Amino acid sequence: MLGISVYFSTLDNDYLDQAIAHGVTVIFTSLHIPEEELVDLDHSVKKLLAYQSNNKLKIVTDVSPVTFQKLGLKPNDFKRLKKMGFTALRLDFGFDNLMLVKSLLDDFEIFLNASVISKQYLEDCVAQGIDPSRLNVCHNFYPKKETGLSDDYYCEINEKFKAYGLPIYTFVPGDRLKRFPLYEGLPTLESQRGKNTYIAGLELYKRFGIKDIIVGDTMALDSSIRYLNDFFETHIMTLPVSMLEPTEDEKKMIPVRKDLSAKVIRLESDRIKELPIKTTQSRQKGTITQENTLSGRYSGEIQIAKEDLPFSATSNTIGFVHPAYSEALNYVDSETIIKFVPFSDILL
Repeated sequence: MLGISVYFSTLDNDYLDQAIAHGVTVIFTSLHIPEEELVDLDHSVKKLLAYQSNNKLKIVTDVSPVTFQKLGLKPNDFKRLKKMGFTALRLDFGFDNLMLVKSLLDDFEIFLNASVISKQYLEDCVAQGIDPSRLNVCHNFYPKKETGLSDDYYCEINEKFKAYGLPIYTFVPGDRLKRFPLYEGLPTLESQRGKNTYIAGLELYKRFGIKDIIVGDTMALDSSIRYLNDFFETHIMTLPVSMLEPTEDEKKMIPVRKDLSAKVIRLESDRIKELPIKTTQSRQKGTITQENTLSGRYSGEIQIAKEDLPFSATSNTIGFVHPAYSEALNYVDSETIIKFVPFSDILL
């Protein structure tokens, strides 16, 4: 599932509408972030929850004991949260009572905080009669630089969740508007801080096997959400490119050859006999080339360099993948369909 984060103090209906139109099915929000002032909450909640019923969205609300203080409620007054219309809760901290968790499953879909759940906790859940298939886990995001999880530790703790078949939700940074007060991105993985939303989502999906991804920041580019949803739904990998000359291949779907090559991505493009020699040069990662007449029967084949490669007289340079998106090439497989779009599409 693909999700975005929506915060009550910065609720933007236009952004929400666009995200839903492009395939977002999960909305994450919080009722306990320290810097979030929950003013005029009744109005904001009604606006957000209206999307839940009208668009079949899953709205996951982050809660802790602080939530009830902020709302002026009695401790653990979950009945009031249910009455307000919340249907899915992420239990951030302060809810160690397993009988409470078990009782909450009668009224809410429950997401456990992946950072505080141990193997023993999961074993105790089973012992208390809690069916693990009814639970989800959701990682934290980390607003301050250098505080996100390492890739290795992330993989290590995910193993215990996978053993119980729990869906694992993970945050990627936004690439349009970072969230206050630090504006340093809200990723789960430190290695993804600074990456665009599309690349971070591709990496989680292809490298780490994560299929439930949420944008942590206030906004992601519309294009990033579109590109991710296209990949999840149809395996179409969108690549923003700059072509040296106008070409019919721009915005055209081109499958990747099934027999994957080590150093280049070969596209199932039409071959052209005796294609003239044009611009030839060294090929940096992301360089798009077309084989010329010196390639013999390969003439006309389109390739993309997966790594920096030396000059080749047989390869005409015809374009380049945007540097910020060249990492996508790491995640091409034999089922991938490539779609070239102009750089200008990124901003749409």
